[in-house]
Amino acid sequence: MQIRWIEDFLTLADAKGFAKAAERRNVSQPTFSRHIQALEEWLGVELVDRRGARVQLTPSGRIFREFGIDMLRRTYDMRTLLRGQTSTAESLVRFSVAHSLSVTFFPQWLNELRAGLGNVLAHVNAVNVADGARALTEGATDLLLVYHHSQLPVLLDPKRFPHLRLSTERMAPFSAPLPSGAPKFKLPGRPGERLPFLSYSAGTYLGQVVEMILLGAGEPLHLTRSFDTHMAEALKAMVLAGHGLCWLPQNSTTREVKEGRLVAAGPARWSCELEVRLYRLAERGNEMVEKIWEQLGGKW
Repeated sequence: MQIRWIEDFLTLADAKGFAKAAERRNVSQPTFSRHIQALEEWLGVELVDRRGARVQLTPSGRIFREFGIDMLRRTYDMRTLLRGQTSTAESLVRFSVAHSLSVTFFPQWLNELRAGLGNVLAHVNAVNVADGARALTEGATDLLLVYHHSQLPVLLDPKRFPHLRLSTERMAPFSAPLPSGAPKFKLPGRPGERLPFLSYSAGTYLGQVVEMILLGAGEPLHLTRSFDTHMAEALKAMVLAGHGLCWLPQNSTTREVKEGRLVAAGPARWSCELEVRLYRLAERGNEMVEKIWEQLGGKW
């Protein structure tokens, strides 16, 4: 199997037509068709249904599409990483960063590191918490930056994976405002007028944090789930557009709150505090990892 066959297949799945996909890939249509056929022969299944005017994926094609996306992403990441194994390898640090923190916390924090240490060459992978923890245990990353709550701990052996507490963050409910400045959607809602709830996808860490808040509320909430995604920034965009309320890390809402485009959707009892933690493997890493740890006050 060749990587370009997978690239061709994903292009076809998006274009839904052989001619358009071949044009995007800058090859002739017969050549493109042979690549797709070769991939199907290698896998032993049909990936596309060619009977209609628009190409449709078969059930096997839909399954392979998800696998192909992940395989290409990992391949590209590997190539980028291997190309970095040069004379700069001693300053290269592989960071796995929770999706939300990669947008809100990490950019400024990296500036602070570089102010003290010079050029820190950062390879950053935005991850969910479980995948980040797995990457750390498998040696695929040097430093893991994630949220932590005592009721939702990251499952890492503290003897093998020490951590530093870098900051705190508060998860709180937000809504777009009415012209009066009051929240358009305000907790807890009413039985006859349930509030549209924009939620994180199942299995995400922030989604688990929100469920913890809801279960510990101590009073009924009148919500109806109307949208879900794993991305906090996508949820914020939906809230700003007035589609409902959601819980967001407060650091991600500073500008919008200051501008009056977001307001609290409920009092402090509907929020909770999280730690921002940095984890590493206990064994000594490369020179730059050690410098970062020492600058942050890490002790052995």
